Amino acid sequence: MGKKKDKNIDWSLISKNIFRETNSEEKQEFETWLNASEKHKAYVEETEKFYALVENDDLKEPDIEKAIQLFKNRISKSQKRKISFNRWFAYAAAIIIPIGIVFLLVSRNIDIEQKSYVNNFEKFKPGSKKAELTLANGQVVNLEIVDTLVKEIDGTNISNTSGLLRYQANDNFVKKEALNRIRIPRGGEYKLILSDGTKVWLNSESSFTYPTKFVGNRRVVNLNGEAYFDVAHNKEKAFIVKVDDLEVKVLGTEFNVKAYPEENNIQTTLVNGSVAIQAKGFEFNLKTILSPSLQANYSKTNKELKTKQVKTEIYTSWKEGVFFLDNTRLEDFMLILSRWYDIKFFITNESIKNITFNGKMKKYENLKDIFNLLEQLSDLEFDLKDDVVIIHKKM
Repeated sequence: MGKKKDKNIDWSLISKNIFRETNSEEKQEFETWLNASEKHKAYVEETEKFYALVENDDLKEPDIEKAIQLFKNRISKSQKRKISFNRWFAYAAAIIIPIGIVFLLVSRNIDIEQKSYVNNFEKFKPGSKKAELTLANGQVVNLEIVDTLVKEIDGTNISNTSGLLRYQANDNFVKKEALNRIRIPRGGEYKLILSDGTKVWLNSESSFTYPTKFVGNRRVVNLNGEAYFDVAHNKEKAFIVKVDDLEVKVLGTEFNVKAYPEENNIQTTLVNGSVAIQAKGFEFNLKTILSPSLQANYSKTNKELKTKQVKTEIYTSWKEGVFFLDNTRLEDFMLILSRWYDIKFFITNESIKNITFNGKMKKYENLKDIFNLLEQLSDLEFDLKDDVVIIHKKM
């Protein structure tokens, strides 16, 4: 009788098990798979060792080149033949951890061939703390020049230090709002502390308009792009974020708003507190109240507002320097990378746009290392032509 082929598993279950994130059904599936083979147990033991290494204080600056060379050496033994995905994990674990990608996997079972490493991507660097501030009088300030201090026309002091823009209002001046606008370019990010103490994290390719100090009974700001808000509580003054046809109203809470002009969907994810959302429908205004872990999605095309339960970390980890992929489509993943690395992409085949990825990845990795790994984990190739990344199936 021939040897029974090992049962494949969704490798994200291994990650969930290590971080104690499995539910009862997933736990049972994992245990069944684990006990089916000694090889499965060996894979998991090796994975746990690598996770343990990452948390070891001695591994603060991993040797990326050494890890890649080790990986090359391992797969060179299998040149001229294919490596099945369930055997791939032993190799993948050795390279994923050292280069800072905690757990990045293609969510389908495929065969992969050895492929030469991606070249010519060294010039594309991860994003950094950079932004451009426009004052009320039209003056433009480059915020990459740190330790700058500006006084606005209403007396507000604006300090800029190490990627943080801080406002301190002067109440002795006229009670009139002076508007500022901060623009975050592709490949940039920035943090603000507004005059009321509200903290705002701004993602790449975003713009944010706000008063230097809030006057009246409302705190109104305008956003294009993506931002995370930690709103200072003030029951007398509601905080309102205006985005296209949608308004998010809060008194004091933490939430994320993603509203890029080129994307049809406006997404509001609540971490804690409560927010009221109002949007324009075709016939009347749409309203909903979010509680923690709920997300509202507004379609600009259909004028529909829908809510769902989500794991908030997926939508907020970007401000902590991590991309959290959860069944993320290739096309959407590339859009995220394009904003952060300021690079353009072209996907040659419609069918591969829906390949999905799961895992966590540091935002500050080299683009070359990311593509190296993706080529080994999938049947995709990444080529650079005239500063455009061409993505296609392996020949």
